[in-house]
Amino acid sequence: MDVPWYSYISDDLEKVEKLMMDTLRSSNQELTEICRYVIGSNGKRIRPSICLLSHYACGGKDHKKVIDVAAAIEMIHSATLIHDDINDRGELRRGAKAAYKKYSIGKSIVAGDFMFALGYRLIGSASTEVVDYIVDASAAMGAGEFDQKEFEHNIEVSEEDYMKIIEGKTARLIECGAKIGAFLSGADGETINAVGEFALQTGIAFQIVDDVLDVVGDEKTTGKRTGSDIMEGKPTLPTIYAMQDPVHGNAIREVFRKKEPEWSEVLDAIALIKKTDAVSRCLAKSKKIAENSKGSLSILEDSPCKRSMIGLSDYIVNRNR
Repeated sequence: MDVPWYSYISDDLEKVEKLMMDTLRSSNQELTEICRYVIGSNGKRIRPSICLLSHYACGGKDHKKVIDVAAAIEMIHSATLIHDDINDRGELRRGAKAAYKKYSIGKSIVAGDFMFALGYRLIGSASTEVVDYIVDASAAMGAGEFDQKEFEHNIEVSEEDYMKIIEGKTARLIECGAKIGAFLSGADGETINAVGEFALQTGIAFQIVDDVLDVVGDEKTTGKRTGSDIMEGKPTLPTIYAMQDPVHGNAIREVFRKKEPEWSEVLDAIALIKKTDAVSRCLAKSKKIAENSKGSLSILEDSPCKRSMIGLSDYIVNRNR
């Protein structure tokens, strides 16, 4: 693209930011502070972006409603991150202390619940159909979290297991944003499903790259401690592929199966993963998934926003944060 993928929605994304900050107000000053701390921590805004782009690429013109929903989706996503960090005992989120580390577990749980509630209220102002989309995605996220827990530190985890986990935990909410954006444009069911499939596959590619960055990323750039997934026993594709390696697989499995590995062991495992073909296989897979997903957009007429959706897909698989 000749211009950045987000250029056509930059003004709307600013409105999304303002709406989130304005919405997340409470009579309790500290509750407001926690919510704004989480929202203001430099997220990628993939979910509201796909919602906005899908709406306009499908011919939508209801700026206010789609901005409301885009903000709500990001608020709900951010609420899940608060709870995920508590569940996973994560130290950092986007380069800053996880909310529960800064404000306490109890207060952070309440803040997450508060964000969920206000997010659903924004969505409820759209239509019951929109609510159904977000409820389905939220249910999938919950199921994905349980699926992940089942395979933590489990050396028998397969690529198929991993794909099921990330579809629920990550991709379904991205799919939801695209479908809602298309629905609000008045698009027919075939078009809604097509842009939803594009977003679902884009979300899968997104998470694969995220997991690769846990191995090869720069902590100052990613905002996350490299090796956190291994430490927490999260089943990720780089680890799954690396555990299959005939030379280094056994040593990597020994670290992954430990409930509380030493940090030195995690660093050793990361070094071994880098010696396998796991990272290159993951990146190739993410790019193939993203490239194939673009075919779903053939149902749309060419437009700046359709090209921006393609640009977003390219950004996702080539990013370093």
